[in-house]
Amino acid sequence: MIDPAGVMALVADRPGSVWLDGAAHGWSILSWDPTDVVTDPRGWPERGRAMVRRTARGNDAPFSGGVLGYAGYGAGPEVAPVAPSGDTPEPAVWLGRYDGALCWHADRGWVPAGTPGFRADAARLLAAGRRLDPPGPAMGRTRPISRERFEDGVRAIRELLLAGDCYQVDLTRVVHVDAPGDPFAAYLRLRAAPAPYGAFVRVSPATVVLSNSPELFLEVRGKEIVSVPIKGTRPRGATPAEDGALLAALERDPKDRAELTMIVDLVRNDLSQVAVPGTVRARSRTLSTHPTVHHASWPVHATLAPGKDAWDALAAAFPPGSVIGAPKVRASLRIAELEPEPRGVYCGAVGYAADGGDATFSVAIRVAVFHGDAARYHVGCGIVVGSDPAHEWAESVAKERALRDALVAR
Repeated sequence: MIDPAGVMALVADRPGSVWLDGAAHGWSILSWDPTDVVTDPRGWPERGRAMVRRTARGNDAPFSGGVLGYAGYGAGPEVAPVAPSGDTPEPAVWLGRYDGALCWHADRGWVPAGTPGFRADAARLLAAGRRLDPPGPAMGRTRPISRERFEDGVRAIRELLLAGDCYQVDLTRVVHVDAPGDPFAAYLRLRAAPAPYGAFVRVSPATVVLSNSPELFLEVRGKEIVSVPIKGTRPRGATPAEDGALLAALERDPKDRAELTMIVDLVRNDLSQVAVPGTVRARSRTLSTHPTVHHASWPVHATLAPGKDAWDALAAAFPPGSVIGAPKVRASLRIAELEPEPRGVYCGAVGYAADGGDATFSVAIRVAVFHGDAARYHVGCGIVVGSDPAHEWAESVAKERALRDALVAR
């Protein structure tokens, strides 16, 4: 059976081709040739909602039509009083209307879904799909990166926190890569370190967004919502014993626990704006292991209030609190002051809203944006009073490992 990569290779160069790559945990969704695309961030939740049809939810596949794409961090001021962000090569919002999808699951195989015309096109692609050879090695070159500037930013945030300015601020740094090569080949290398929420989005002939996110921003199934914020990271160990020691350190570290507790409270507050009173509840803190890092997370569940839908939930919780800090608005002001470049799609949300109302959006972290013959990616950390600048730098290096392996020559 041809896997999603062998089919996506046939449409990856078409503007509007999207691969939501869930092979690490469930369904993958492939689609192409959108009938409408929204790139103006003004009123983006309402415009996204207008492209989704109120049909019955399907049972055979997660997506048979609806919206695929992203809302970037730069779209935040449209729905929340957060600090504005500058322009980037990719639009702040890219939401496409699709009339079907090729859905793939390791246990179910291929499920073409959508209009008769879309399914016929999908059948032709499945017949033409082929197994791909492994992609060649990464060939990009990074521009100089200032560790000193990043660590100075950590110190500046600690001083703000000690002065009572806010409780936590996420600080990110950007890596520019020259001559990174073909973005589809880069994505094939990136998914060699699989994450639950991969994505390939061809925004235009010159611009492609790749994501390899471990973090669920929002999932809506019927009236039930879940968000799973992540805070706390350790690198993978070289041996099982080292892995175990790193997991144990992550489990007991009071700084990491404090970071996550703050963000869970923020998420609970965000979801309470659209939830039935009394239904917002946090589960238990959990640890998860990924190919390059360990993470701590904490699921938050809620029930949508009557008259509310996935777009209301997105607007209420956007931008994701786990990549801003607390309080959200105040932390966003500090981010705007301290980060030298705008985040763009990074730290927004990538995913789908299907006809019928279900939706899944991941937090847009572990993201690379290709534009012309260059690419960039961001990595960051949550800074609290107990943060050590050298430790935060090391954490950011661990987080970027999969992206560096995919884009940068060894």
